Amino acid sequence: MKFSIIIPVYNGEPHLQHAIQSILPQDFTDWEAIIVDDGSTDATPQIAEALASQDSRIRVVHQSNGGVSIARNRGMDEAQGDWIVWLDADDSYVDGALGQIAAMADRYSACNCMQFPYQERNPDGSLRPCIPEAYSAYGGQVHPGQEAFRILFAHNGLKDANWQPWRFVYRRDSLPRFRERVIHEDVDVLPLHMATFSSVYIAQEAFYVYQPAREGAATTIITPKRVWDILDVTAHVYGTLQEARLPHDLKRNFQATLAFNLFGYYLATPSFAEPERSRLLKAFADHPEWLLAIGTPPRTAWLKRLLLRLLGVRQTAILVNRLQTLSKSHRNPTT
Repeated sequence: MKFSIIIPVYNGEPHLQHAIQSILPQDFTDWEAIIVDDGSTDATPQIAEALASQDSRIRVVHQSNGGVSIARNRGMDEAQGDWIVWLDADDSYVDGALGQIAAMADRYSACNCMQFPYQERNPDGSLRPCIPEAYSAYGGQVHPGQEAFRILFAHNGLKDANWQPWRFVYRRDSLPRFRERVIHEDVDVLPLHMATFSSVYIAQEAFYVYQPAREGAATTIITPKRVWDILDVTAHVYGTLQEARLPHDLKRNFQATLAFNLFGYYLATPSFAEPERSRLLKAFADHPEWLLAIGTPPRTAWLKRLLLRLLGVRQTAILVNRLQTLSKSHRNPTT
């Protein structure tokens, strides 16, 4: 069997059928789809079983709610395909995607994994290609794992986070393993895992359709719990990075990527209620190197870095929060 498509889902009643319907008409048919129902409390289990009853290539695994990392690991344990791909239950594949990915897998069979950009669905249903410079400049080529890591995650001046699981296709013997009960399981594992590979193919084509800001998704709203989660992940990745056998410049540039990713969560902390606000700001203050590592885009990174050096973590957070409040007031004046 060529592909195992792993679909972790929790309360995906409004979306799951659409995701599966993007697979069924594909002109490539040598696949299995494994729906991992992570303890859903809506009609997801019934929908999944109904879909499986209509096509023998679809299997359903039910488990008590454990989080997306456990669901992804369970799907990998159940998979029988030569190559593993992921499909989130609220997303879809473009027409003909599996056939094109299969052709890539045949041509680059020695690669540990393949990685590709994506399309984003707009509110009106139209699609917007999301093809960062890393793919347009370096796509269509095979790269050593460290070089692919540099291109996608540690390029000096990198503007994009390219670590979502559904952008990867893994050869079965090269699969990652996710830490359990971690929400940001992608950045936690996938970039440094790629750096250990002998070869990675970076595609230029966008095979996947991402649905942003789904209502109720774990990563839609920034809450104190979510910020604690990303802090935990950042600490774990920083610790792992120190032990990794990577050149110094790659480590430095990846630290900047992590810091850029972290900064948005950091900016949200002043708006939280006490005592979480103070606890979170203290956690950032205990690790100023995370934020001081910002030396790459966005364009205001130099200013943020200067503020951090001059004012410190706490005062920078307060200042930026005030500026954001003033900016919102200016855009939406009361009448």
